[in-house]
Amino acid sequence: MEKLFLIAEIAATPVAICCDHIESVVRVNEVVNVPRADPVIAGLFSMRSRVLTLIDCQYRISGTQKPFERGCPAVIASINGHSFGLMVDRVRDVVSVSDDAVLAATRLNPKWSGLCSRLAEIEDHLVMILDPEKLVSTDQRAAA
Repeated sequence: MEKLFLIAEIAATPVAICCDHIESVVRVNEVVNVPRADPVIAGLFSMRSRVLTLIDCQYRISGTQKPFERGCPAVIASINGHSFGLMVDRVRDVVSVSDDAVLAATRLNPKWSGLCSRLAEIEDHLVMILDPEKLVSTDQRAAA
């Protein structure tokens, strides 16, 4: 079988996100800061009459906050029945990946090991498959 994956960049690193989790990709023009929020929460933004939490994926990886830039891309992902915006550096493509091109990740940089457990072979390159649910901890889902 084959699955569709969105290829995006987070902290200048390409990652694959299974399209089963993705609602859409948008550009975020305005963010409202949330006082005393965990630094991984970049703020709140509106999309189609809904208010969503914007997750700073770079912060989750590096511990360094990514400054919000008007028009930045965000992947809207459904995580445990809630929609979140995942702030990414850029969106590259959507690709089809066969099951036999997905491998277990045995050695990853520790920054990524808690967020990715599999790799996908895409155009002769290995790309980490990001689990969007792991970007949002249980405490952050409750706060959102």
